Amino acid sequence: MSENPDPVLIIERDGPVALLRFNRPNSLNAFNLELRTEIVRVLAELAVDDGVRAVVLAGSGRAFSAGYDISGGGSGDRKPTVAEYQKMYDGEVGHFPLAIWDFPKPIVAAVHGYAVGGGCEIAMLCDLTVSTETAKFGEPEIRFASSSTLVLPWLVPMKAAREILYSGKLIAAGRAYELGMINEVVPDGDHERAAMYHAQLMSKVAPLALRLLKAGLNRTYEMAGFRNAIAFHDNLTAIIHGSETAEGLAFREVQKKDGLRAALKWRDAQFSQVDELYGKSGGVQ
Repeated sequence: MSENPDPVLIIERDGPVALLRFNRPNSLNAFNLELRTEIVRVLAELAVDDGVRAVVLAGSGRAFSAGYDISGGGSGDRKPTVAEYQKMYDGEVGHFPLAIWDFPKPIVAAVHGYAVGGGCEIAMLCDLTVSTETAKFGEPEIRFASSSTLVLPWLVPMKAAREILYSGKLIAAGRAYELGMINEVVPDGDHERAAMYHAQLMSKVAPLALRLLKAGLNRTYEMAGFRNAIAFHDNLTAIIHGSETAEGLAFREVQKKDGLRAALKWRDAQFSQVDELYGKSGGVQ
């Protein structure tokens, strides 16, 4: 039996706004292949639906999304090659985040719980992002001997980007707001209402004007190098994933022997030692 017999993506309509809710609550809405494929498919349909003028992305259960699903990462005996990873990134993996970026209508992220890894990247790629007060954001991929999609440097100052990406630590919603990663922080439980407000407000704008404005804004960032940076990152990630590091090997060995939960606990314990010795910096989980 599958983890969740319900659809991985729930679609609701509120007039001209479509709400897409990630529905893998048992895995904190981690983006497995099925969920990624469904999001891309539904967005393609909504892009040509004249009755839809804006979209809200939200998560079911306790989180927006814990990022890409790594639950199967320790099950295989052979690590994919660099070429195999590059082929994967050229296909569906690379297409998923850009499906958010390229969507011609406004998308608002309604974040609660965790928005980490790929979940943080998708929230940042949305046109607007609303978050609850207790939500956490971050890019912990480096702690898995991996790398994150280079979206963050386009939103925050250089020093902040280096701190967050190099350490893999999480930051509170208030800090994410100060850095410009999100638009608004609201009380817990109010994120979907606030996101729907923004989406409904934008739905009153002439669709052609908004579509052209979004296209112009996207092109501005792309002329500055945004899309090239994403493509460059994909090649770097393929090299990282296709290479062997002592840290990555140790993580997979624990995962293969004792499961993902044990591997995550083993990994986090190493960073907790630093917190215990030196204390946490402000705004960090």
